[in-house]
Amino acid sequence: MRTIKTLREERGWTQLELGNKLGVTPVTVYNWERGQHIPTAVQLRAIARTFGVRMDDIDFESPMESKSAA
Repeated sequence: MRTIKTLREERGWTQLELGNKLGVTPVTVYNWERGQHIPTAVQLRAIARTFGVRMDDIDFESPMESKSAA
């Protein structure tokens, strides 16, 4: 499983570029990558389609995990 950030960086995309592809702001992408927010089901489908992976292949860091790792 890979995170949105990993998938994005593997393609050399910025948060702005990914946001444009998904119709969201770069701040939204940033918040997903930091574990501050989890994408909705519709957004998750779009993310998976954009990266050419299954929705189950995307790993999300929960807000609790990101705080304990700090």
